[in-house]
Amino acid sequence: MGLTAITEREGEPRLDTDNGEETRHVQPQTAIALGSQTPEQPGTLYITTKRLIWLNDVDKQKGYAVDFLSISLHAVSRDPEAYQLPCIYAQIETAESDGYGDEMENQDSTNGENLELSQVTEIRLIPSDPGTRILEHPRFRNANLSRCLY
Repeated sequence: MGLTAITEREGEPRLDTDNGEETRHVQPQTAIALGSQTPEQPGTLYITTKRLIWLNDVDKQKGYAVDFLSISLHAVSRDPEAYQLPCIYAQIETAESDGYGDEMENQDSTNGENLELSQVTEIRLIPSDPGTRILEHPRFRNANLSRCLY
């Protein structure tokens, strides 16, 4: 449960096609910010029938995935007081945040060191073009990610 790292890949992400996972949308030139970290350099966002997957376009050993069942809230954010760029904001359930695990000290540092993925409870997906289709998609504007899949 929660955010996981993707460190091995060739091109597009590996999907669980045996269990029906399919790509529904691909959004290039999208950065990701984990928790309070500064955004990663732009990569490619894949929305599948089961997960959000972000892959770094330069560092082929860097990527992240989150299962839709772990996303407890998501919304399009355009408020510069909440975040300086338009983005998709998502809260992620983790073992520590769902009441089943011991609360652990957040190791998220402001300079990018010691990021513990199991503790990340927020992500922001930031398209390089603020008018991009993914932010304008009516299903995201209505804050229902699951509808975007069908």
